[in-house]
Amino acid sequence: MGKVHTRTIKLKLIVSTEDKNVAWKRIRQISNDAWRAANWIASGQLFNDQLVRRIYARRKINPREDSEAVEQIEKEFEAFFGTKRQATTEWDIKEAFPDLPPYVTNPLNHVVVASYKKEKPDMLSGNRSLRTYKRGMPIQTAKAAINFSKNETGQHFVKWTLGRKEFIDFEIYYGQDRANNRLTIDRIINGQIDYSAPMIQLKDKNLFLLLPVKEPEIAADLDPDIALGVDLGVATPAYMALSKGPARRAVGDKEDFLKVRLQMQSRKRRLQRSIKSAHGGKGRQKKLKALNQIGEKERQFARTYNHYISREIVNFAIRHNAGTIKLEMLEGFGQEEQQAFVLRNWSYFELQTFIEYKAKKVGIKILKIDPYRTSQTCSSCGHFEEGQRKDQSTFECKNCGEKLHADYNAALNIARSKKIVTKKEQCEYYLNRNQNTI
Repeated sequence: MGKVHTRTIKLKLIVSTEDKNVAWKRIRQISNDAWRAANWIASGQLFNDQLVRRIYARRKINPREDSEAVEQIEKEFEAFFGTKRQATTEWDIKEAFPDLPPYVTNPLNHVVVASYKKEKPDMLSGNRSLRTYKRGMPIQTAKAAINFSKNETGQHFVKWTLGRKEFIDFEIYYGQDRANNRLTIDRIINGQIDYSAPMIQLKDKNLFLLLPVKEPEIAADLDPDIALGVDLGVATPAYMALSKGPARRAVGDKEDFLKVRLQMQSRKRRLQRSIKSAHGGKGRQKKLKALNQIGEKERQFARTYNHYISREIVNFAIRHNAGTIKLEMLEGFGQEEQQAFVLRNWSYFELQTFIEYKAKKVGIKILKIDPYRTSQTCSSCGHFEEGQRKDQSTFECKNCGEKLHADYNAALNIARSKKIVTKKEQCEYYLNRNQNTI
Protein backbone atom coordinates (compact mmCIF):
# COMPACT_ATOMS: atom_id res chain seq x y z
CA MET A 1 0.00 0.00 0.00
CA GLY A 2 1.31 3.45 -0.92
CA LYS A 3 1.23 6.65 1.12
CA VAL A 4 -1.98 7.48 2.94
CA HIS A 5 -3.42 10.65 4.40
CA THR A 6 -5.89 10.94 7.26
CA ARG A 7 -9.00 13.09 7.26
CA THR A 8 -11.68 13.18 9.95
CA ILE A 9 -15.31 12.80 8.90
CA LYS A 10 -18.28 13.67 11.11
CA LEU A 11 -21.22 11.26 11.16
CA LYS A 12 -24.51 11.84 12.98
CA LEU A 13 -25.60 8.85 15.08
CA ILE A 14 -29.12 7.79 16.02
CA VAL A 15 -29.43 5.41 19.00
CA SER A 16 -30.97 2.16 17.77
CA THR A 17 -30.50 0.02 20.90
CA GLU A 18 -33.82 -1.43 22.07
CA ASP A 19 -33.88 0.45 25.39
CA LYS A 20 -32.99 3.94 24.19
CA ASN A 21 -33.45 5.60 27.59
CA VAL A 22 -30.89 3.33 29.23
CA ALA A 23 -28.48 3.87 26.32
CA TRP A 24 -28.81 7.65 26.51
CA LYS A 25 -28.29 7.63 30.29
CA ARG A 26 -25.08 5.63 29.80
CA ILE A 27 -23.82 7.93 27.05
CA ARG A 28 -24.42 11.04 29.19
CA GLN A 29 -22.66 9.44 32.15
CA ILE A 30 -19.60 8.57 30.02
CA SER A 31 -19.54 12.06 28.49
CA ASN A 32 -19.75 13.70 31.92
CA ASP A 33 -17.02 11.48 33.40
CA ALA A 34 -14.69 11.80 30.38
CA TRP A 35 -13.97 15.54 30.65
CA ARG A 36 -13.47 15.31 34.42
CA ALA A 37 -11.16 12.31 33.97
CA ALA A 38 -9.18 14.24 31.33
CA ASN A 39 -8.54 17.04 33.84
CA TRP A 40 -7.60 14.41 36.44
CA ILE A 41 -5.01 12.98 34.04
CA ALA A 42 -3.52 16.38 33.17
CA SER A 43 -3.22 17.47 36.81
CA GLY A 44 -1.86 14.02 37.73
CA GLN A 45 0.90 14.25 35.15
CA LEU A 46 1.77 17.73 36.42
CA PHE A 47 1.92 16.38 39.99
CA ASN A 48 4.25 13.56 38.87
CA ASP A 49 6.62 16.03 37.21
CA GLN A 50 6.60 18.40 40.17
CA LEU A 51 7.34 15.51 42.52
CA VAL A 52 10.31 14.33 40.44
CA ARG A 53 11.67 17.88 40.07
CA ARG A 54 11.53 18.35 43.86
CA ILE A 55 13.44 15.11 44.34
CA TYR A 56 16.08 16.42 41.90
CA ALA A 57 16.29 19.66 43.90
CA ARG A 58 16.44 17.91 47.28
CA ARG A 59 19.23 15.59 46.15
CA LYS A 60 20.97 18.37 44.18
CA ILE A 61 20.78 16.44 40.90
CA ASN A 62 21.16 18.08 37.49
CA PRO A 63 18.97 15.85 35.25
CA ARG A 64 20.76 17.06 32.10
CA GLU A 65 24.15 15.90 33.36
CA ASP A 66 23.49 12.90 35.63
CA SER A 67 21.61 10.29 33.60
CA GLU A 68 22.35 7.51 36.10
CA ALA A 69 20.70 9.45 38.93
CA VAL A 70 17.69 10.18 36.72
CA GLU A 71 17.33 6.50 35.87
CA GLN A 72 17.55 5.59 39.57
CA ILE A 73 14.82 8.08 40.50
CA GLU A 74 12.56 6.71 37.75
CA LYS A 75 13.05 3.20 39.17
CA GLU A 76 12.21 4.46 42.67
CA PHE A 77 9.09 6.21 41.29
CA GLU A 78 7.97 3.03 39.54
CA ALA A 79 8.63 0.89 42.64
CA PHE A 80 6.62 3.27 44.87
CA PHE A 81 3.64 3.80 42.55
CA GLY A 82 3.71 0.34 40.99
CA THR A 83 3.93 1.65 37.43
CA LYS A 84 5.63 4.19 35.19
CA ARG A 85 4.75 7.88 35.25
CA GLN A 86 2.41 7.84 32.25
CA ALA A 87 0.42 4.85 33.51
CA THR A 88 -0.21 6.24 37.02
CA THR A 89 -2.98 8.53 35.77
CA GLU A 90 -4.70 5.69 33.92
CA TRP A 91 -4.79 3.71 37.16
CA ASP A 92 -6.06 6.78 39.01
CA ILE A 93 -9.01 7.45 36.71
CA LYS A 94 -10.04 3.80 36.73
CA GLU A 95 -10.43 4.10 40.50
CA ALA A 96 -11.93 7.62 40.50
CA PHE A 97 -14.31 6.92 37.62
CA PRO A 98 -15.12 3.20 37.83
CA ASP A 99 -18.02 3.53 35.38
CA LEU A 100 -15.77 4.65 32.54
CA PRO A 101 -15.20 1.63 30.26
CA PRO A 102 -11.59 0.54 29.55
CA TYR A 103 -12.18 1.24 25.86
CA VAL A 104 -12.40 4.91 26.95
CA THR A 105 -9.87 5.18 29.80
CA ASN A 106 -6.92 3.74 27.82
CA PRO A 107 -7.14 6.00 24.74
CA LEU A 108 -8.18 8.99 26.88
CA ASN A 109 -5.05 8.68 29.00
CA HIS A 110 -2.88 8.26 25.89
CA VAL A 111 -4.28 11.39 24.18
CA VAL A 112 -4.20 13.64 27.26
CA VAL A 113 -0.65 12.58 28.20
CA ALA A 114 0.53 13.19 24.61
CA SER A 115 -0.96 16.72 24.69
CA TYR A 116 0.59 17.35 28.12
CA LYS A 117 4.06 16.33 26.92
CA LYS A 118 3.76 18.54 23.83
CA GLU A 119 2.72 21.59 25.87
CA LYS A 120 5.08 20.93 28.78
CA PRO A 121 7.99 23.11 27.47
CA ASP A 122 5.67 26.12 27.18
CA MET A 123 4.32 25.51 30.69
CA LEU A 124 7.83 25.35 32.13
CA SER A 125 8.77 28.62 30.40
CA GLY A 126 5.59 30.34 31.63
CA ASN A 127 4.09 30.83 28.17
CA ARG A 128 0.97 28.81 28.91
CA SER A 129 -0.88 27.17 31.77
CA LEU A 130 -2.09 23.61 32.20
CA ARG A 131 -4.73 22.71 29.62
CA THR A 132 -8.29 22.54 30.97
CA TYR A 133 -10.80 20.14 29.46
CA LYS A 134 -14.45 21.20 29.35
CA ARG A 135 -17.81 19.52 29.39
CA GLY A 136 -18.84 18.30 25.94
CA MET A 137 -15.36 17.36 24.78
CA PRO A 138 -15.30 14.36 22.38
CA ILE A 139 -15.14 10.96 24.09
CA GLN A 140 -11.97 9.11 23.15
CA THR A 141 -12.49 5.47 22.32
CA ALA A 142 -10.41 2.62 20.95
CA LYS A 143 -10.53 1.59 17.31
CA ALA A 144 -11.49 -1.95 18.36
CA ALA A 145 -14.56 -0.56 20.16
CA ILE A 146 -16.18 0.66 16.93
CA ASN A 147 -17.59 -1.76 14.36
CA PHE A 148 -19.52 -0.94 11.18
CA SER A 149 -22.20 -3.05 9.50
CA LYS A 150 -24.72 -2.80 6.66
CA ASN A 151 -28.17 -4.33 6.23
CA GLU A 152 -29.98 -5.56 3.11
CA THR A 153 -31.39 -2.11 2.32
CA GLY A 154 -27.96 -0.48 2.45
CA GLN A 155 -28.40 1.26 5.81
CA HIS A 156 -25.21 1.60 7.87
CA PHE A 157 -24.94 0.82 11.58
CA VAL A 158 -22.30 1.32 14.27
CA LYS A 159 -21.78 -0.89 17.32
CA TRP A 160 -19.92 0.83 20.18
CA THR A 161 -18.49 -1.84 22.49
CA LEU A 162 -18.02 -0.65 26.08
CA GLY A 163 -17.15 -3.95 27.72
CA ARG A 164 -17.35 -7.70 27.24
CA LYS A 165 -21.13 -7.75 27.53
CA GLU A 166 -21.98 -4.08 27.10
CA PHE A 167 -22.50 -2.25 23.83
CA ILE A 168 -24.68 0.46 22.25
CA ASP A 169 -26.04 0.29 18.70
CA PHE A 170 -26.42 3.30 16.43
CA GLU A 171 -27.80 4.00 12.99
CA ILE A 172 -25.84 6.45 10.82
CA TYR A 173 -27.86 9.41 9.55
CA TYR A 174 -26.30 10.99 6.45
CA GLY A 175 -28.79 13.73 5.53
CA GLN A 176 -27.93 15.27 2.16
CA ASP A 177 -24.44 13.70 2.36
CA ARG A 178 -22.67 16.31 0.24
CA ALA A 179 -19.32 14.95 1.43
CA ASN A 180 -20.27 11.45 0.17
CA ASN A 181 -19.57 9.87 3.57
CA ARG A 182 -21.85 6.93 2.72
CA LEU A 183 -19.33 5.81 0.09
CA THR A 184 -16.50 6.18 2.62
CA ILE A 185 -18.23 3.88 5.13
CA ASP A 186 -18.97 1.38 2.34
CA ARG A 187 -15.26 1.31 1.53
CA ILE A 188 -14.43 0.75 5.22
CA ILE A 189 -16.90 -2.15 5.46
CA ASN A 190 -15.47 -3.67 2.26
CA GLY A 191 -11.92 -3.39 3.65
CA GLN A 192 -10.74 -0.95 0.96
CA ILE A 193 -9.68 1.74 3.44
CA ASP A 194 -8.90 1.82 7.16
CA TYR A 195 -9.52 4.21 10.06
CA SER A 196 -7.86 5.26 13.32
CA ALA A 197 -9.18 5.51 16.89
CA PRO A 198 -12.45 7.48 16.65
CA MET A 199 -14.26 9.79 19.07
CA ILE A 200 -17.92 10.13 20.02
CA GLN A 201 -19.27 13.58 20.83
CA LEU A 202 -22.48 14.53 22.60
CA LYS A 203 -23.43 18.01 21.47
CA ASP A 204 -26.76 19.81 21.95
CA LYS A 205 -28.63 16.50 22.42
CA ASN A 206 -27.09 15.16 19.21
CA LEU A 207 -24.52 12.40 18.86
CA PHE A 208 -21.66 12.43 16.37
CA LEU A 209 -18.93 9.98 15.44
CA LEU A 210 -15.64 11.73 14.62
CA LEU A 211 -13.85 9.18 12.46
CA PRO A 212 -10.23 9.63 11.25
CA VAL A 213 -10.25 7.88 7.87
CA LYS A 214 -7.02 6.70 6.22
CA GLU A 215 -7.15 7.13 2.46
CA PRO A 216 -4.47 6.47 -0.17
CA GLU A 217 -2.87 9.56 -1.65
CA ILE A 218 -3.73 10.28 -5.28
CA ALA A 219 -0.31 11.02 -6.75
CA ALA A 220 -0.51 13.97 -9.13
CA ASP A 221 2.14 14.51 -11.80
CA LEU A 222 3.72 17.54 -10.13
CA ASP A 223 7.24 18.93 -9.97
CA PRO A 224 8.66 18.62 -6.40
CA ASP A 225 11.24 21.32 -7.23
CA ILE A 226 8.49 23.92 -7.72
CA ALA A 227 7.35 25.24 -4.33
CA LEU A 228 4.32 27.35 -3.58
CA GLY A 229 4.90 29.77 -0.72
CA VAL A 230 1.82 30.80 1.26
CA ASP A 231 1.89 33.90 3.44
CA LEU A 232 -0.99 33.89 5.93
CA GLY A 233 -1.49 37.50 6.80
CA VAL A 234 -3.72 40.08 8.43
CA ALA A 235 -4.83 42.25 5.51
CA THR A 236 -4.98 39.30 3.09
CA PRO A 237 -5.84 35.88 4.53
CA ALA A 238 -3.52 34.05 2.11
CA TYR A 239 -1.06 35.32 -0.52
CA MET A 240 0.57 32.76 -2.82
CA ALA A 241 3.76 32.93 -4.89
CA LEU A 242 5.77 30.31 -6.78
CA SER A 243 9.48 29.68 -6.23
CA LYS A 244 9.82 29.55 -10.03
CA GLY A 245 7.77 31.75 -12.32
CA PRO A 246 5.75 34.93 -11.90
CA ALA A 247 2.41 33.34 -10.93
CA ARG A 248 0.87 34.73 -7.76
CA ARG A 249 -2.54 35.22 -6.23
CA ALA A 250 -4.28 36.60 -3.15
CA VAL A 251 -7.15 34.62 -1.62
CA GLY A 252 -9.82 35.94 0.70
CA ASP A 253 -10.55 39.33 2.18
CA LYS A 254 -10.13 40.29 5.83
CA GLU A 255 -12.91 42.87 5.76
CA ASP A 256 -15.55 40.46 4.38
CA PHE A 257 -14.57 37.75 6.84
CA LEU A 258 -14.42 39.95 9.93
CA LYS A 259 -17.61 41.83 8.99
CA VAL A 260 -19.69 38.67 9.27
CA ARG A 261 -17.98 37.44 12.46
CA LEU A 262 -18.24 40.84 14.15
CA GLN A 263 -21.95 41.02 13.31
CA MET A 264 -22.44 37.61 14.91
CA GLN A 265 -20.39 38.59 17.96
CA SER A 266 -22.44 41.79 18.34
CA ARG A 267 -25.64 39.71 18.35
CA LYS A 268 -24.10 37.39 20.95
CA ARG A 269 -23.24 40.32 23.23
CA ARG A 270 -26.79 41.71 22.97
CA LEU A 271 -28.26 38.32 23.83
CA GLN A 272 -25.84 37.91 26.75
CA ARG A 273 -26.92 41.28 28.16
CA SER A 274 -30.61 40.40 27.78
CA ILE A 275 -30.05 37.01 29.46
CA LYS A 276 -28.57 38.73 32.53
CA SER A 277 -31.80 40.69 32.96
CA ALA A 278 -34.01 37.59 32.51
CA HIS A 279 -35.04 35.93 35.76
CA GLY A 280 -35.83 32.48 34.40
CA GLY A 281 -38.58 30.63 32.63
CA LYS A 282 -39.09 29.90 28.95
CA GLY A 283 -37.91 33.36 27.86
CA ARG A 284 -34.46 32.77 29.32
CA GLN A 285 -34.29 29.27 27.82
CA LYS A 286 -35.13 30.59 24.36
CA LYS A 287 -32.41 33.23 24.62
CA LEU A 288 -29.85 30.67 25.76
CA LYS A 289 -30.78 28.44 22.83
CA ALA A 290 -30.45 31.38 20.42
CA LEU A 291 -27.07 32.25 21.95
CA ASN A 292 -25.80 28.70 21.40
CA GLN A 293 -27.09 28.71 17.82
CA ILE A 294 -25.26 31.96 17.01
CA GLY A 295 -22.03 30.55 18.48
CA GLU A 296 -22.37 27.43 16.35
CA LYS A 297 -23.11 29.48 13.20
CA GLU A 298 -20.03 31.62 13.86
CA ARG A 299 -17.81 28.54 14.18
CA GLN A 300 -19.30 26.96 11.06
CA PHE A 301 -18.80 30.18 9.06
CA ALA A 302 -15.12 30.39 10.07
CA ARG A 303 -14.63 26.70 9.27
CA THR A 304 -16.32 27.03 5.86
CA TYR A 305 -14.21 30.09 5.01
CA ASN A 306 -11.01 28.23 5.91
CA HIS A 307 -12.13 25.32 3.74
CA TYR A 308 -12.57 27.74 0.83
CA ILE A 309 -9.12 29.30 1.26
CA SER A 310 -7.34 25.95 1.66
CA ARG A 311 -9.10 24.53 -1.41
CA GLU A 312 -8.05 27.53 -3.54
CA ILE A 313 -4.43 27.18 -2.38
CA VAL A 314 -4.20 23.48 -3.27
CA ASN A 315 -5.94 24.02 -6.63
CA PHE A 316 -3.50 26.86 -7.43
CA ALA A 317 -0.56 24.54 -6.68
CA ILE A 318 -1.96 21.83 -9.00
CA ARG A 319 -2.60 24.31 -11.84
CA HIS A 320 1.01 25.52 -11.67
CA ASN A 321 2.60 22.08 -11.25
CA ALA A 322 3.89 22.80 -7.74
CA GLY A 323 4.71 19.57 -5.90
CA THR A 324 5.52 21.34 -2.61
CA ILE A 325 3.65 23.86 -0.47
CA LYS A 326 5.65 25.80 2.11
CA LEU A 327 3.99 27.31 5.17
CA GLU A 328 5.41 29.27 8.07
CA MET A 329 5.67 27.50 11.43
CA LEU A 330 3.09 29.66 13.18
CA GLU A 331 2.71 27.73 16.45
CA GLY A 332 3.59 30.03 19.33
CA PHE A 333 3.87 33.13 17.13
CA GLY A 334 1.58 36.01 16.19
CA GLN A 335 1.37 37.55 19.65
CA GLU A 336 2.07 41.12 18.51
CA GLU A 337 -0.43 43.70 19.72
CA GLN A 338 -1.38 44.93 16.25
CA GLN A 339 -2.37 41.41 15.19
CA ALA A 340 -4.10 40.35 18.39
CA PHE A 341 -7.57 41.44 17.21
CA VAL A 342 -7.46 39.48 13.94
CA LEU A 343 -5.78 36.42 15.47
CA ARG A 344 -8.53 36.29 18.07
CA ASN A 345 -11.08 36.02 15.25
CA TRP A 346 -9.18 33.77 12.87
CA SER A 347 -7.98 30.20 13.32
CA TYR A 348 -4.67 30.09 11.42
CA PHE A 349 -3.96 26.67 12.91
CA GLU A 350 -7.22 25.30 11.50
CA LEU A 351 -6.45 26.84 8.11
CA GLN A 352 -3.00 25.25 8.03
CA THR A 353 -4.52 21.91 9.01
CA PHE A 354 -7.01 22.12 6.12
CA ILE A 355 -4.22 23.02 3.67
CA GLU A 356 -2.13 20.07 4.88
CA TYR A 357 -4.75 17.36 4.55
CA LYS A 358 -6.05 18.64 1.18
CA ALA A 359 -2.49 18.78 -0.15
CA LYS A 360 -1.55 15.32 1.09
CA LYS A 361 -4.68 13.91 -0.52
CA VAL A 362 -3.31 14.78 -3.97
CA GLY A 363 0.33 13.97 -3.18
CA ILE A 364 1.61 17.51 -2.58
CA LYS A 365 4.37 17.70 0.02
CA ILE A 366 3.95 20.14 2.92
CA LEU A 367 7.01 21.79 4.47
CA LYS A 368 7.13 24.21 7.42
CA ILE A 369 9.73 26.97 7.35
CA ASP A 370 11.15 29.32 9.98
CA PRO A 371 9.08 32.56 9.86
CA TYR A 372 12.01 34.65 11.09
CA ARG A 373 12.34 37.86 8.98
CA THR A 374 10.26 36.58 6.04
CA SER A 375 8.33 39.86 5.85
CA GLN A 376 11.33 42.21 6.33
CA THR A 377 13.81 40.56 3.92
CA CYS A 378 14.07 41.50 0.25
CA SER A 379 13.17 38.56 -2.00
CA SER A 380 15.35 39.99 -4.79
CA CYS A 381 18.70 40.63 -3.08
CA GLY A 382 18.22 39.02 0.36
CA HIS A 383 18.88 42.27 2.27
CA PHE A 384 17.32 42.53 5.73
CA GLU A 385 16.68 45.80 7.50
CA GLU A 386 13.97 46.99 9.85
CA GLY A 387 11.40 49.27 8.25
CA GLN A 388 11.58 47.88 4.70
CA ARG A 389 7.98 46.78 4.97
CA LYS A 390 6.31 50.20 4.89
CA ASP A 391 2.80 49.02 5.76
CA GLN A 392 0.50 46.07 5.18
CA SER A 393 0.77 46.39 1.39
CA THR A 394 4.15 47.94 0.49
CA PHE A 395 7.72 46.60 0.67
CA GLU A 396 10.71 48.70 -0.46
CA CYS A 397 14.27 47.38 -0.19
CA LYS A 398 16.76 49.91 1.21
CA ASN A 399 19.64 48.12 -0.55
CA CYS A 400 18.52 47.45 -4.14
CA GLY A 401 15.44 49.68 -4.25
CA GLU A 402 13.08 46.84 -5.23
CA LYS A 403 9.42 47.70 -4.68
CA LEU A 404 6.91 44.88 -4.25
CA HIS A 405 3.57 44.13 -2.70
CA ALA A 406 4.51 43.28 0.91
CA ASP A 407 2.57 40.00 1.02
CA TYR A 408 3.97 38.93 -2.36
CA ASN A 409 7.51 39.59 -1.12
CA ALA A 410 6.85 37.50 2.00
CA ALA A 411 5.29 34.68 -0.03
CA LEU A 412 8.35 34.61 -2.33
CA ASN A 413 10.67 34.37 0.69
CA ILE A 414 8.59 31.49 2.04
CA ALA A 415 8.60 29.68 -1.32
CA ARG A 416 12.40 29.99 -1.65
CA SER A 417 13.30 29.41 2.01
CA LYS A 418 15.71 26.58 2.87
CA LYS A 419 15.09 26.90 6.64
CA ILE A 420 12.90 23.82 6.97
CA VAL A 421 11.71 23.12 10.54
CA THR A 422 9.54 20.48 12.19
CA LYS A 423 8.93 22.18 15.54
CA LYS A 424 8.89 25.73 16.84
CA GLU A 425 11.97 25.20 19.03
CA GLN A 426 14.04 25.10 15.81
CA CYS A 427 12.89 28.58 14.74
CA GLU A 428 15.17 31.60 15.23
CA TYR A 429 12.18 33.76 16.17
CA TYR A 430 11.27 31.41 19.01
CA LEU A 431 14.87 31.14 20.23
CA ASN A 432 15.47 34.90 20.14
CA ARG A 433 12.21 35.66 21.93
CA ASN A 434 12.98 33.18 24.72
CA GLN A 435 16.53 34.52 25.16
CA ASN A 436 15.15 38.03 25.56
CA THR A 437 12.81 36.90 28.33
CA ILE A 438 15.43 35.04 30.42
